[in-house]
Amino acid sequence: MTADLVIDAHMHVWDPSWLPEGLRLAWARQGAGRRFPERDPQDLLPRVATGESDPDATMTMRAFDRAGVAGGLIPVVDWTIVGRPAGEHLPIGRFNRQYEELCTTHEGRLFFAAGIDPRHDDARELFEASVAHPHCRGVKLYPAAGWDLRDPAHGWLFEALVERELPAVIHCSPLGGDPLQTVRSRPAEVAALLAQHPTLRVSFAHAGIEAWWAEALDCATGWQHAYLELSLWQRLAARDYREFRHRVRLMRDQLGAHRLVFGSDIVRGVKHDPEGEDLARWVDMARGLAAPYEGDPAVLSREELALFVADNAVRLFDLKEFA
Repeated sequence: MTADLVIDAHMHVWDPSWLPEGLRLAWARQGAGRRFPERDPQDLLPRVATGESDPDATMTMRAFDRAGVAGGLIPVVDWTIVGRPAGEHLPIGRFNRQYEELCTTHEGRLFFAAGIDPRHDDARELFEASVAHPHCRGVKLYPAAGWDLRDPAHGWLFEALVERELPAVIHCSPLGGDPLQTVRSRPAEVAALLAQHPTLRVSFAHAGIEAWWAEALDCATGWQHAYLELSLWQRLAARDYREFRHRVRLMRDQLGAHRLVFGSDIVRGVKHDPEGEDLARWVDMARGLAAPYEGDPAVLSREELALFVADNAVRLFDLKEFA
């Protein structure tokens, strides 16, 4: 393949009505505290996430076309336990089915990793039903929601993933805030999980940005099936492109270009990249890694760039439609 093919291996499509009420209220509390004097979270609640609504993925397809992105993978987050009360919002089984329907509508362009919190009483049944969906190409895990990756009670999940040769996309960033326990998503926790399940295919989602990026690199090093996925790294690239290139060079040298995965983590809506300008800019910055910059040599060869922006995601998530 060539660097002309781009896969956004971490992006989102949703509508606020799909999200647990308790989670939206937590986001309202976060927003209320971002300026002084602080506001009443209840006043903000009706507006939470309304600017990030694209339930039929119309904006997403337009953004893909503008940025030259062939397809994307949606890691579905199971917030239904940490986001209680869930109100009338979608339970996780229905949430996952919603994405199967969305991917069917946009056949060949959208795929998903099913969300699952292993604390559900019927977690095994939810897992089996979700991974049976034709467009499901892995599982998204969010331990910051309050559970431990290495809890023996959850071992069945990783054994099942290994048996089915399905990857786990694990949230791996200190970003979060109320109501999350971000320490449970540290890269060191993911590395400890790999010590128990060394053949598990794992994507370190967000690659530890910002505080844990070096830890993520060190923790992924040496594991045969560990990948660093660079969604949200467009923030660093826009702020300090030289530093971004420096870090990617370290990753290439220490882990290998064949273990780096491109993603955006964009949740599109009328207030968040509705026309795809941000995505197009991020794609351009990623492609710029194969060119010199202000006297510095290229970070990646053309072949390595193709691995980063598409080929690694195709291999990791079995996106045979693009092979």
